[in-house]
Amino acid sequence: MPEISSFCPGCGRMVELGSEKDLVPSCAAKSREALLAALAYVAVIPAIVFLTIPLFRRNSFLGFHSWQSVFFTLAGVLLALVMRGLFLVLSLLPVVGYLFAWLSLGVVLIAFMVIWSVLVVKAALGEVFMLPWIGPMAAQLVQ
Repeated sequence: MPEISSFCPGCGRMVELGSEKDLVPSCAAKSREALLAALAYVAVIPAIVFLTIPLFRRNSFLGFHSWQSVFFTLAGVLLALVMRGLFLVLSLLPVVGYLFAWLSLGVVLIAFMVIWSVLVVKAALGEVFMLPWIGPMAAQLVQ
């Protein structure tokens, strides 16, 4: 492919530049890997399975999304513990404390679900989407 090309002649996707280029799969294997990467975000079990099977572990794109899925799940568990403590503290406040507790829980849950949806869609499209703090750790473990 010529270096001045902006799009891949095989699949029509935009050419990735920068350090994430190593994580983007080739056009031929993109659909299978993208489907497996999206599956890694659906539940943490497929991500762990992908990290234990040597064939999948060598694939940097699938490995990145599997590690990011595991770290995202761990962050979700930590966030749930923090929200439980915050809910307990806010519910002790008279009159509006219980309302603020439920409101903050709802906002955090919606934000978490939106981020999870974005991760699934980006992985299904064959793109690399790095979350702050979690993404660089996952990329470092892949390399």
